[in-house]
Amino acid sequence: MLRVFSMAIAGLVLVAGLVLAAEHRGYLKSVDANKLTVTVEDKDKEKELTLKTDKATKYFGGKATLTLTDLNQMIKDSEGKGLRALIRTKGDGASEVVTEVRVAPKRRKGG
Repeated sequence: MLRVFSMAIAGLVLVAGLVLAAEHRGYLKSVDANKLTVTVEDKDKEKELTLKTDKATKYFGGKATLTLTDLNQMIKDSEGKGLRALIRTKGDGASEVVTEVRVAPKRRKGG
């Protein structure tokens, strides 16, 4: 009986953790190191979302770790198009915080 109860609690904790995590796919439009925010436009370019970050937020470009300076330069180089990105968050609503930003590698021209 104790084993079944323990497994039920473990399953509940796992499901609760999955519910509180979210992913946003779209175009990274800006990163503000002072306000600790990132702005992402959805992949259909219909709406823009500004999300909070914190000091623990990690930024990646391919396999490389990026700095906020790197990201800002890459956004400038995109000439207003933004960077294709996957943004992972934890929490919900007002307490949603970005845990990871993964920028997709540039697509090669030609074939």
